[in-house]
Amino acid sequence: MTEQEHLKWKSFWEDQAAVVDAHQAVRGDRIMTPDVQAFHDRELIKLVDPTPEDRILDAGCGAGDQILLLGSLVARITAIDFSPAMVARCQARIAAEPDVTAETIIEVADVTDLPYGDDTFDKAVSIAVQQYLNPEECDRMLTELARVVKPGGVIVFHVKDLWSPTGIMITFGRWLRASIKGRPPLEYQYRTHWWYKKRARRIGKITGSYAYGTWTPFMPKALMAAIASWESKYRFVQKRWPHGKEYFIRVTVN
Repeated sequence: MTEQEHLKWKSFWEDQAAVVDAHQAVRGDRIMTPDVQAFHDRELIKLVDPTPEDRILDAGCGAGDQILLLGSLVARITAIDFSPAMVARCQARIAAEPDVTAETIIEVADVTDLPYGDDTFDKAVSIAVQQYLNPEECDRMLTELARVVKPGGVIVFHVKDLWSPTGIMITFGRWLRASIKGRPPLEYQYRTHWWYKKRARRIGKITGSYAYGTWTPFMPKALMAAIASWESKYRFVQKRWPHGKEYFIRVTVN
């Protein structure tokens, strides 16, 4: 990412921090339906497998959704974001949440240059961050996370998979739009889950994954919720077409 792109993304997230709804501040207008969100949260908890003694790093915390999800299940959560406004938003939100019993540290930091010592954390999560990074930045982020998480610890990523119906449709739409109007100033990346797994294997062993959200964002919300409920019960995407728009990868660090 060039310095200009970095500043544009930072400005974007500074503006998003002012959005009234905290979840929408991070997710944008295409927020998850309740069924899809519950599905997302349940699978994330399974992959993280939190214990009361865990010290967790949330790399790219946004408005604090992961702190709310894990904050009663672990000992300490250190959460970082490169947007000062988003960090301030997260701090205020978590301070008002009595259900967050873990010690929380929320601060400004860069996921590609973490200000922590080796083996500081038991586990790390990074939700919807890597699509905003170029390949070199993704590699630096993975290297840094592997450095600060103890050997045998777990890192869980959430990424967007190009080879989902939604990813294919959006990528084609972007190509068509670029052919007519040119590229927009900001655009996050869809990559295949194999692309992410190849890089993740450099720092550890992949010990879990889950695909979901194959339905497209153009469907009515009621239909999306019905399909999400069906997918949660029967796991069709994972068993038959493991290319959900949303994709979790769990890595056990070497």
